[in-house]
Amino acid sequence: MGAGEGWDLPPGAEPWSDFHWFRCSPRKSLVLVILSETPMWYTGHYVDGRMWPCCGDECQLCKEGVAAQVRYVLAAAETSTKRVGIIEVGRGIGLQVKDWSMRNGGLKGMHLEFMKHSHSKQSRTEVNYIDEALAPWWRMCPVPDIRKALILTWRKANMPLPESMKE
Repeated sequence: MGAGEGWDLPPGAEPWSDFHWFRCSPRKSLVLVILSETPMWYTGHYVDGRMWPCCGDECQLCKEGVAAQVRYVLAAAETSTKRVGIIEVGRGIGLQVKDWSMRNGGLKGMHLEFMKHSHSKQSRTEVNYIDEALAPWWRMCPVPDIRKALILTWRKANMPLPESMKE
């Protein structure tokens, strides 16, 4: 490894701390403003408490009969802390958000509340649309690179990358 000056990372180094993943906590609201213009989606398998990306025709999890599901990934900012991050939701919530965004005139700037009602793994996440104007602070937030966040997250967890995500 070489040496250098300044605050920049060495060439090829990935700044892992750039990506915060929002998680819903039981009985605690997570209130977000959406920063994405459109969602990113991928097909994945839920195994051992986390989503694994589906690798298509050669996917071992598909061969083992593990059901696949579509996941939608959005960039957002928490309204109370103004922290920027990423949230992943399933198809049901994705369709709700899509419906609201069509009535709202777009996804970006939507004000949403996410909540789980219990600690149970089977507890569903609920989402509510908040029809309340926000101060424009969120327009100045940097929008995280969702594709890069997924790739780095999967690499960190030693998960295979889907063909569509390979560089």
